[in-house]
Amino acid sequence: MLGTRLHVGPYERQHRSALLELSAFSPWAHRHLDWYTIGQWLDQERGYVYLAWQGTELVGYIGLSRPIEGWSWIRLFGIRDGRMPGLIVEELWERAEAHCRHSRIQQVAALMVTNWLSTTLRGCGFACTDEVITMRHIGCRRRVPRTAFAKIRRAEPHDVPRIAELDELAFPPLWRMTDAEIWQALRISAHATVAVRGGNAVAYQFGAWHESFGHLARLAVAPNHQRKGIGSQLLYQFLDECERWPVETITVNTQLSNAPSQQLYQRFGFFRNNKDFEMWCKRIA
Repeated sequence: MLGTRLHVGPYERQHRSALLELSAFSPWAHRHLDWYTIGQWLDQERGYVYLAWQGTELVGYIGLSRPIEGWSWIRLFGIRDGRMPGLIVEELWERAEAHCRHSRIQQVAALMVTNWLSTTLRGCGFACTDEVITMRHIGCRRRVPRTAFAKIRRAEPHDVPRIAELDELAFPPLWRMTDAEIWQALRISAHATVAVRGGNAVAYQFGAWHESFGHLARLAVAPNHQRKGIGSQLLYQFLDECERWPVETITVNTQLSNAPSQQLYQRFGFFRNNKDFEMWCKRIA
């Protein structure tokens, strides 16, 4: 089997079971899908996936998100075992990079949620450019926000187009959500709200909780409504709902380079818990 030549080709629906099995049982499996299971991502988001075959055996895979303004994420990456890992990774990335050039993807990013991936991507020309940090909140320490004159209500399906607009205004391309991701987040969030001012939604948040653990997954405020207490108002209400659940521990992620975001969370009693993830990027020539 080791002498069988590798073949890399695009994912097709008939390969679904083989891919799901390999991703579930291989110790060398990277998954960064946020709101999706792998099956949901394959069916709904329809990213770009390539598979490495050794004869009829699936030995590796890579999945890229659909680009937003030239940026794409590595959402899936995995190999079967220790047989020829360098060769499998090299051929998978060569095919993925060719796709990026053809599709005019200018930057590819990966979040280091698995230890083995950094060594793998360094060999492909990636380098660390930022970190995603985790902040933690325990107990009821929170700051009462000043009056923001915004009405907070539950987010509804008809809000999705406006949430997508807010997402585009608030975040650079790398961190934006696709419309499909917004729909999925709204569907499975335990607490999703929008802040309305002057008849228009100007901010939103997605939060989740399970048993005693909660997570603030997304919070965005339109730039022309920032520094008016609206983000604090949304955050305060989310913490209040968590207390009613009751949730004992709450986490939130933000970028190490995003000082204003960290300051907001710190004012409400969040602190870094040293569970950080490096973000690696590569510019496509």
